[in-house]
Amino acid sequence: MRPETEPESPEEPGGLSVPGSKRNLRAQVSSPRSSFEALERARDLTFRRTPGRRVRGETTALRFINGTGFCTAFSRRVNLPCLWVAICGRRNPRMPVHTHHDYGIGLTWNLKDSLPEKKLVFYGRVFRRLPGFVSLEYLPYFYRLFAPESPLSGELPHAARGILDRLRTHPRQTTAQLRLYGALYGARRLSKAVFEKGIAGLQQRFLVVRTEALYDPKFTYVWDLFERQYPATVKAGRKLSRQQAIDAILGKYFRVVLYASLADVRSLFGLHPEEARESLARLAAAGCIAGPVRLGSRPGLFWISK
Repeated sequence: MRPETEPESPEEPGGLSVPGSKRNLRAQVSSPRSSFEALERARDLTFRRTPGRRVRGETTALRFINGTGFCTAFSRRVNLPCLWVAICGRRNPRMPVHTHHDYGIGLTWNLKDSLPEKKLVFYGRVFRRLPGFVSLEYLPYFYRLFAPESPLSGELPHAARGILDRLRTHPRQTTAQLRLYGALYGARRLSKAVFEKGIAGLQQRFLVVRTEALYDPKFTYVWDLFERQYPATVKAGRKLSRQQAIDAILGKYFRVVLYASLADVRSLFGLHPEEARESLARLAAAGCIAGPVRLGSRPGLFWISK
């Protein structure tokens, strides 16, 4: 196996690096008239979609997640960086038919266990309930954006409420324990489908977090309350306003992805139309983004990082 090393490269503002050049990455996308392909070539660097920049192990994976701020684990079909793609080191890798024997899928799977268990990053269902990573630096902003501002009562589905009640009254629980004891109103056991839906909703609200994956004697996940696992994040997040959280997340988002539509912003971060437009206007007024403009023949309008 090749050693996990990569060439030294100068840092640019925002924690991104450009290998083999002192020229700022923004020079490649300096105006809204920049071509779509020029933007994609720039994203090849930040998304690590080149063989020389690909993620090879835990060290470069952590550097990738910290540099991008947040990314998906496996999905490349949303406008975000993807760890699996960064491991493949090319722009459009095809998902293998037999994923259990694929090197890239296997390494992504191992990293989604090892990095969060060491509390080096957060892992959960965040972006459209897709599995993804958030760096510890940006975790307070995501907590403020997605966590409920007041205790939930009847807002949660029965399954999610049962899971949350179980964790509030007991220490960490395995999936089997939550399916058995998280059922309400006399139900004997939560079905797999009902449990998966409930736990996904709790993860997206930053109420519950997966803490560990156990493989012996039987594979299972261990779950706990987010506030018990990340008390400093909760404390920092509660000091932020929603506007501060949105602006920080979108500012980082555009520095990394370089271009995005209003639909991308709304769907990925669950924003109301008006607050998404207001945040984009603030970023534009601050000189962070420009637009909306057309990108070649692509349908729709896009905002571009400046």
